[in-house]
Amino acid sequence: MPNLAAHDYADGHVIHLVSKLEPAPGQAPAALGLPRRLGPAGRAWFALANTVVSAAAAGALFLLWTQPTPGLWFELLFTVMLVGLAAAPWAILAGSIRQADFERGLQATWRDSAGRASAVQARVIERDWTLSEDGSVASFALTVRTADAASLRGRWRPADASHGLLQTQVPGVGAVVRVWRVADAPAGAPRVIEAADPSVVA
Repeated sequence: MPNLAAHDYADGHVIHLVSKLEPAPGQAPAALGLPRRLGPAGRAWFALANTVVSAAAAGALFLLWTQPTPGLWFELLFTVMLVGLAAAPWAILAGSIRQADFERGLQATWRDSAGRASAVQARVIERDWTLSEDGSVASFALTVRTADAASLRGRWRPADASHGLLQTQVPGVGAVVRVWRVADAPAGAPRVIEAADPSVVA
């Protein structure tokens, strides 16, 4: 799966996995099916935990540099480790905030343009997935091609990170999908690819 620059969904292409594709397109999805991110309360608790970790690391650094040690190499080694342990949670929090802000922008753009979106049929020409530790599908990407030979790649991730998919639920190469797009939208505008769950029996 390609690395998407600075953000997940950097290309704005999101896959909606539905039970089946209705013959008539109907209306475009009202929102992008993006995973839930930490809200203000979650961020506050995470920041509080980070503060405790940082204070503990600072205390350990004080002891490290004021108590006898095997040598300077020991102090430098554990200083790097402790600083890294303290900085990593803050970097994770900052990245989560940036991702949430980016996805809010995508959602706002889609809400403004969804009323003008039209559906075109496409077929899957390539698929990739990543597995979680229990063997379920944690995310997958599909490359699809429309009748006018335009191709695009979309990504699916669960709304809740604890809910994955069986591999049989990932649409296969050749599957028919529906692409919602706005004709005059810029290249980076969000698009929705609706794909049917192949494990659902009609």
